Amino acid sequence: MRLPPIVASVCFALLCSTAMPPAWSAEPFQEHIQPLLQAHCAHCHGPDEANAEINFSTLRTTADLAQRPQLIEDLIKVLDSNEMPPEGEPPLKAGTRSHLIGALKKQLRAATSGIATAPVPMRRLNRFQYNNAVRDLFEIDLDIFALPEKLMTRHSRYLQSGITQMPKRVDVSCDASRPRAGLREVQPFPKDLRAAHGFDNQANQLSLSPLLLDAFLRLSVSILESPDFNESHVGRWERFFRAPENTDNLRQQVQERLEPFLRQAFRQPVDADTLQRYTAYTMSKINAGVSFTDSMKKVASAVLSSPLFLYRSRAADGTQTQFELASNLSFLLWASAPDAALLDQAERGELQTREQLTQTIKRMMADPKIERFLDTFPAQWMQLENLLAATPDPQQHRFYSLDKQHPASLQMILEPLLLFDALFIEDRPVVELIAPSFTYQSQFLETWYTSQLKPPPVDAQKVTTENQRKDAQRRALQTTLDTTKQQLAALLEPIRKQILAKREQDQEEAPPVDLKPYAAWEFDGDLKDSLQGLHLEAHGPVKFADGKAFLQNAYLLSKKLPIDLKEKTLEVWCQVHDLNQSGGGLMGIQGPGDFFDTIVLGERQARHWISGSNGFSRTDDFPESTPEMKPMEMLHLVMVYQGDGSTLLYRNGAPYGKPFRKNRATFPKNQTSVIFGLRHLPAGGNRYLTVTLDKARLYTRALTADEVTAAHSGRHDYISESELVKALTPAQRQQREELTNRLNETTETLKRVPPNQDIGQLRKTAAQRYDEEVRRQLRGRVFERVAATDPRYGGVITNAAMLSMTSGPKRTHPIARGAWIIEVIFNDPPPPPPNDVPPLNEEQTSADLTIREKFAQHRENPDCAGCHSQLDPLGFAMENFDITGRWRDRYKNGKEVDASGRLFKKYDFDGIVRFKNSLVQEERRFAKAFTAHLLRFALSRELRPGDSLTVDAIAERAESDRYSLQSLLREVILSDRFLVRK
Repeated sequence: MRLPPIVASVCFALLCSTAMPPAWSAEPFQEHIQPLLQAHCAHCHGPDEANAEINFSTLRTTADLAQRPQLIEDLIKVLDSNEMPPEGEPPLKAGTRSHLIGALKKQLRAATSGIATAPVPMRRLNRFQYNNAVRDLFEIDLDIFALPEKLMTRHSRYLQSGITQMPKRVDVSCDASRPRAGLREVQPFPKDLRAAHGFDNQANQLSLSPLLLDAFLRLSVSILESPDFNESHVGRWERFFRAPENTDNLRQQVQERLEPFLRQAFRQPVDADTLQRYTAYTMSKINAGVSFTDSMKKVASAVLSSPLFLYRSRAADGTQTQFELASNLSFLLWASAPDAALLDQAERGELQTREQLTQTIKRMMADPKIERFLDTFPAQWMQLENLLAATPDPQQHRFYSLDKQHPASLQMILEPLLLFDALFIEDRPVVELIAPSFTYQSQFLETWYTSQLKPPPVDAQKVTTENQRKDAQRRALQTTLDTTKQQLAALLEPIRKQILAKREQDQEEAPPVDLKPYAAWEFDGDLKDSLQGLHLEAHGPVKFADGKAFLQNAYLLSKKLPIDLKEKTLEVWCQVHDLNQSGGGLMGIQGPGDFFDTIVLGERQARHWISGSNGFSRTDDFPESTPEMKPMEMLHLVMVYQGDGSTLLYRNGAPYGKPFRKNRATFPKNQTSVIFGLRHLPAGGNRYLTVTLDKARLYTRALTADEVTAAHSGRHDYISESELVKALTPAQRQQREELTNRLNETTETLKRVPPNQDIGQLRKTAAQRYDEEVRRQLRGRVFERVAATDPRYGGVITNAAMLSMTSGPKRTHPIARGAWIIEVIFNDPPPPPPNDVPPLNEEQTSADLTIREKFAQHRENPDCAGCHSQLDPLGFAMENFDITGRWRDRYKNGKEVDASGRLFKKYDFDGIVRFKNSLVQEERRFAKAFTAHLLRFALSRELRPGDSLTVDAIAERAESDRYSLQSLLREVILSDRFLVRK
């Protein structure tokens, strides 16, 4: 509680106008202070009007003030923080402030020394402590239940004994949104309530309702009955649960197993009656026919339900025993029960001297179980769990939640926790939590802090210029192609005419069309192939007569072809019959994966059908272009596989339909066969297929349209390449070869010219790639130690975690940020705002105003001015950071950010760098505030007025170590408050 501002404005300046002696006595109080209070403060804090319920007229003697220790502590705070005297009042004279603070501290010590020790209430284990205590008790290698309160999972094992330097690179993650599962079928109890500051170990919050007690009973049973509770996961299985081979004197063996188990579970030696009671319970189960292992499980479950396990309490006589101290030490540093070594020390009385305790603390801090302290205190001190609820407007901050499973908050939360780990391991001064020389950042956080969060720009001018260059290159190559074709035609056309003229003159029979088939089938009775041993196998009854094959409910299938179908042609001559039904396949290719590319006959039409086992099919390409089929019609069907992957179909020498490109069906060599009469069809199948096959060929290349026409008509004007070349002179042959080579080379060069790039598509692709890169970074677990070269960033104040969790969805909240600073960094939380003060209504303020200007209007309310004068400078110091912790110089309305202010009435700052430097100069103040948080966490209760004197003593002892983190924690443990638990 802070002294209300009105006290400062009236009485304090008058109090401080008189030089105070180094200590108080009744006479100076009555002679100097009381008259001032009555004359100048009583009208606001007197019997008629006691503002803030403070009535100075009741303070007549030093004894009267001694009965108000809280008021004394508040006076010390406002003096020490330079809040008093307020603005506009004369400053303190030299030495007055320190004399007055010293006198008040002596008065506070006197006022609190005689107060009886407040009883520490019984408190149950919280979820984290329960989980760890059970794990350690049974030596289980899994968590008992999921722990979303654990905000950092360390995949790197850097918390090992003897390690004094944090690794440069660590592997960590925040799994709070998807915590690691615990033992199967375990029924945990709900998350614990948090105290006002955020600690979940405070005694007044850890009560046990009847409903929660029932949850504990069910939990204890479900743990022991979990399918995962077995010898694979339980390290204590052999020496506790496994049945002994020798069952002689079984009761004695059970008792010997139970004694160390109960000692660890109850955190102290067990008396004979308690041991006998649990032994008798176990034996009753065994004697009732329950197996030894199950009996031990039942007694273990009963132990977990015992108040001696669930509760932590003081000894009945109010003194601190060695076992209580061991337990307090263990639950502070390990969040669990003491181990056997610590219990042994307690039993031997080795936790009494400062030297003994110092060595014990050193051992415990070096144990890997110190991870549990680092899992609890820093996250709760910084209130980082609030970050998980931050929801920046996705319209303004799309990348924050780009990956719904891995929002940016899960990366941000790790940065301050890793800094705390490093300061603890390396025992650095706690002031480095504010302005460290290094930080741990992931690739994502580096991107978040230093980049514009935009994909790389597309150089539109460069793309346009490059497209123009490629267009010019294509035009030039096409001109070369056209010229070369013309030159080749001019060379060869006269020769063709000469050959045709000679044929006509000599009246010669036209030579057979030589199209170099790879395989040709004449359908005689032997099914002999013409080349390379290929043959067709008959599947079903086939009749052969007059060089034809008659298929009905049958098909012919070739061996696997040792060639692929790129630039090949399949041809068949046939007659079809009986097409009144659904029809069937006629000719085609079968590839791997049940791919078929076929001509299908049916409904008096020929259709192209391509289908596969992956569900891809195309069965109705161009029926309108196909003339009606007639029974017994002779058909000449050709399928040409082009080099570009498309298929051309011909019927009776003429093309039909448009080229079809096969996107997913492939027909590679050694995996492809030729089919006549298909075995895999639409409804109806081969049942209705009746066809007479005359001949078929598989050509080594893709035929041209002219060649298909010539093959169909048998014209005499077709001239093969070999015949044409034979008619050329040697010079013409050389010229033809040069032109052909030029034609092929130019064609290939033209193919290799990259297509033009679309600027819009390039931008879209760049954005997609950038999004994928950010998603990859959001899933990253590697954090590297980097120098804090930019003083704006680094530390627990200016990291994205704190800045995001103290902002709203659409704007920063300077008051929330200021409240975080004053509570977490200074440990001086402000009082809640009055109930009758309306919140800031932004909708009624101009959009042209900055947030500082809007709050200036809000502060005109005198009930708001007091707190705002303290909070606003702290919050506005961080206004250069937006709601997600990214730097900005201007607001969206174009106005510059004003982050100036004054701290403690003696540090003027113009931005976050000088603000942080001012905090560093107040190193002792921060160390004391941090110590107060540690002490509250260690004592599991709110601090009382007299505790501030303990904080002073701790800070003084740690000053020689520059208030290093471990030294402060060690001195907290060695303090009278922790050891005596007052």
